[in-house]
Amino acid sequence: MLIERVNTHQRKFTFADQSAFAELSGDYNPLHMDPIAARRYLFGQPVVHGIHPVFWALNSYLENHTSILTLRSLKVSFPRPILLEKQVQLFSASTDTYHLGIELLSGGAVSTRIEADVAASRFQNLDCFERSCPIPQSPRVLSENDIERDSGSLDLYLDIEKTRKLFPHLIRCVSPLQIAVILATTRLVGIQCPGLKSIFSKLDLSVTDSYDSRTLTYKVTGIDRRYGLVCMKMTAPGMAGEVKAFIRPAPQEQASFSSLKGLVHSNEFSNQRALIIGGSRGIGEVTAKLLVAGGAKVVLTYHRGQEDARRVVEDIVANGGAADCCRLDVLNPDEDPAEIARANPFTHLYYFATPLCYSGAKGVFSADLFKEFCDYYITGFARIVTQLWSLGLRNVFYPSSTAINELPINMGEFAAAKIAGETLCRFLENNEREMIIYRPRFPRIATDQTAVLPVASLDPVRLMIEHLRSFRDASMMAGRSASEPV
Repeated sequence: MLIERVNTHQRKFTFADQSAFAELSGDYNPLHMDPIAARRYLFGQPVVHGIHPVFWALNSYLENHTSILTLRSLKVSFPRPILLEKQVQLFSASTDTYHLGIELLSGGAVSTRIEADVAASRFQNLDCFERSCPIPQSPRVLSENDIERDSGSLDLYLDIEKTRKLFPHLIRCVSPLQIAVILATTRLVGIQCPGLKSIFSKLDLSVTDSYDSRTLTYKVTGIDRRYGLVCMKMTAPGMAGEVKAFIRPAPQEQASFSSLKGLVHSNEFSNQRALIIGGSRGIGEVTAKLLVAGGAKVVLTYHRGQEDARRVVEDIVANGGAADCCRLDVLNPDEDPAEIARANPFTHLYYFATPLCYSGAKGVFSADLFKEFCDYYITGFARIVTQLWSLGLRNVFYPSSTAINELPINMGEFAAAKIAGETLCRFLENNEREMIIYRPRFPRIATDQTAVLPVASLDPVRLMIEHLRSFRDASMMAGRSASEPV
């Protein structure tokens, strides 16, 4: 824990910042650079390269320094990712002249810890790196067995002018060779090993007197298969140490339409014309397939995942079903779902729009994160229901969560927003006698968002069959009650 921390700087990282750092470092891993692919990865959106905020932090710390320094040691850990367009605060503390400690906070929690020992020095004019940006390479796709046996080397690169533009104080005070070595570690993790399925965890470097090699060499020394943690020893000109990275879990694949057709009767949902918001993957994808298998007419929406949505529709159509898809952003008040519904009004709405559910920090309540959840679960939901009501919508499926009962210490914002969402559902039902909003509290379900959680996740197929039938029965009962005289 840092002593007498001082908040000295803050910023947000943009996608333009991300692109500039990728060009400088050569790390074009889609976790950082492909917003569409990153939707299906662990964090649901692109994350900032780990070394990028490290360089920003060191650059900020050196803002008022004029002397040339050597990094005698550098220890970095990455407890949580930094997301694009999220505020990052820099807290620094120096225990003495030659030791600095920095913590970066985002969303109220520590995302990066940096400790460094420095010493007055002078640059050694060693031509151990190419003075240019690396040529972009595709990340390697390695199995755990491949990773366990892996070793190799990377050339060192540093474009001095681009570095000066991005990190002027860092390049003024720290040896370009040391910067090139540290920069190469992001390429090691994101491109080389573990490669495509990687998350930077820790970096521990110390200065050495060895300049025999002109490359960064590495060797995997161990892999903990329980957690997917990879340990590597590395050596480079003037520096050596250890790099740790996690193997990111693969996206969760849902059952195919053909495999689901026999699990429901072919006509048990035939009275439904359903709009499934957020139906391109996860539980929305499963819902779309089950409803079509039961005879429903389905339109599923996506926000960014057009490719995923088309994949779901093609799977359904290729196996004898009928479905369509369209884009809809529930947060954009200018996008009217009624435009989709006017020709053939929907009888049922299934609302699965959500940000990343497991993004909270332990023991911290973030007002910004709570608002983000409310934008989806309250504001966006209310707008969609209100706009479709005038076109005959009467039956709404609104998934809630057992997190309300369990209150996990990193899900306070999510649980509070879901409680508010349930209250909104009751309010809407009270206002409109004919409306039924079915709101089951779901436990953790096996989707992209839960792929890394070290707890059991339920099979979404069995769970959804049960709740789709309960919703169908509740809708039919409500329809009969509404037709009876008061």
